[in-house]
Amino acid sequence: MRTVLSAYFQPHEAEEIKAAQLAWWCDELQDWTQEQVLWALRKWNRDKPDRRPTPGHIVQIMKDARGRKIAAQLPKQDPMPERKPVDKDTANAILAEVGFLPKRMNAND
Repeated sequence: MRTVLSAYFQPHEAEEIKAAQLAWWCDELQDWTQEQVLWALRKWNRDKPDRRPTPGHIVQIMKDARGRKIAAQLPKQDPMPERKPVDKDTANAILAEVGFLPKRMNAND
């Protein structure tokens, strides 16, 4: 972590500030493996080389990647199940049963 973060520290920053920043990063990233953090830092650096990341940015990258991986493992499902058409009389009977009476639009209905 120290090596990666050294690119973002300012030369004039006091050692106490650097230590506090390192502790902040370590606290926020403690639940992730070193490989995961390094991958996310590299991704950030490729995608946004002109911006300094925060631990929150890196955690978000890792959560997004984890979510995509889990979603890819789920069985594929049709977004909408196939529905059988319902005729007008059946639809009206269902609506009447649940308390919604269809409004008549004109005399030919």
